[in-house]
Amino acid sequence: MASLGCAQEYRAIVHWRGGSLPFTSPGVSALTSVSWNRTLNDTSEASITIAKGAAGAECCAQLGQIEPFAHDLSIYRDSELVWQGPVFRVTESRRRFVIEAHDVTEWLARTVNTTLLRYVSTNPADPKRQSPIQQIAESVIRENLAGGLYASSPDWPKMLPYIVRQDDTVTARFEKDGTADNEIWIVPILRILDEELVPRGLEYTTVGRALVLGRSQTTADPAQARLTLDSFAGDVEIVRDGTNAASLVWVTNQEDQDISGSQFGVSGVVSGYYGRLDHLIRTTAEGLTAYDLWQIARGSYTGRHPVPTSLRIPDGAGLATTAPVSMRQLVPGVRIDVAATGMCMGLSQPYRLSDVDVDWGENGENVGVSLIPIGDPFVGDPP
Repeated sequence: MASLGCAQEYRAIVHWRGGSLPFTSPGVSALTSVSWNRTLNDTSEASITIAKGAAGAECCAQLGQIEPFAHDLSIYRDSELVWQGPVFRVTESRRRFVIEAHDVTEWLARTVNTTLLRYVSTNPADPKRQSPIQQIAESVIRENLAGGLYASSPDWPKMLPYIVRQDDTVTARFEKDGTADNEIWIVPILRILDEELVPRGLEYTTVGRALVLGRSQTTADPAQARLTLDSFAGDVEIVRDGTNAASLVWVTNQEDQDISGSQFGVSGVVSGYYGRLDHLIRTTAEGLTAYDLWQIARGSYTGRHPVPTSLRIPDGAGLATTAPVSMRQLVPGVRIDVAATGMCMGLSQPYRLSDVDVDWGENGENVGVSLIPIGDPFVGDPP
């Protein structure tokens, strides 16, 4: 059985854009601290701190030539690549040199959409047909990065070969266009993912250079690991919180002052156990149909019913080195089961990993994780 273990060393390499051709690498002795994270539906960050005195004059001269977005930062835990993305900022003081980077989704935040977003066809031969939302997300990314009038070269961030998908079981219909169905929504690609596709069930994260386009895990998905309280270094808290609980999720485009012509979508169950427990989402997005609103309601229902029981890990605590899970299994979105015996709220249930936060320095390595309850999606028919 794999275990997390304890990192013997961290190495950092600065590559040219694309993550293949090395540019420079500070010696291990010059690397004084490393931090990196993985996160769900957001851009992760990493930073390294280099002691200039230990780096030497030749390395220092190369560090001074690092350019944001022209270079990538790669971080290795022992021999395993655990993080990679474009350099975002470099800061030099008298004694140290700091390199900060964002993961490859930063390129999606810096690239404006120039394609028509109209996935409404039911023709199986149409490349822009109704599809799982993960397939639509990949199509939007590929069409924008493959080339075109404003591209310096095809796939200049070198992302397209590293897209990984786990498709939903339902087909989505998505469009974002003007009244003549031929206008292009000129916004960053990442905004399309965050505002339009994530509410419909998309989840995204990065591991190394890979961009993972996935879906919410359910109780039918296998667990990547099974942890107990002994798997955590430090205290943990079990919290059963009704703040975000709901048995019915409603989504409407209704305005408070003008309710004419408005529509709504609803997803969930009528609960005899909890009584009437509704959650209302108002959206100001234009052009949404009742089907669109139902998709958003379905995507927002997961994890609300039954009332979620969360495992809270205080700051400063983390996984024990003996935890039966490897670093490559710690991918945001995967299922991890936890059994907490000996507690009043006896806990044994599946969770989803939402964040991994790693710090390494003179005190060694700390691997923090955040877990959120798994909830099965509502599987009823659309309107």
